[in-house]
Amino acid sequence: MEQINAKRFGIASGLTSVIIYVACFLVMLILGKDGLVKLSNLLFHGMDFSNIIRMDIPFSESLIGLILSFLFWGGTGFLLAITYNRLKS
Repeated sequence: MEQINAKRFGIASGLTSVIIYVACFLVMLILGKDGLVKLSNLLFHGMDFSNIIRMDIPFSESLIGLILSFLFWGGTGFLLAITYNRLKS
């Protein structure tokens, strides 16, 4: 098997997290609070999200979350590729 390019894998992981983050934002925008509570309750049976979902998130907070998501998951992907390459050989 070939080695994984750690830099590319890290960037791919980070970009994937950004896509998921934006998709989540769009779901919140489209469904509204009541729809989001219903969806969350269906996905995580046994939990009630009605008291913990916050819809009034400022743009600056969303932007910071987007950047941090890219950095965290990009770094995770980078470390995962390095670990894989070292264990493979």
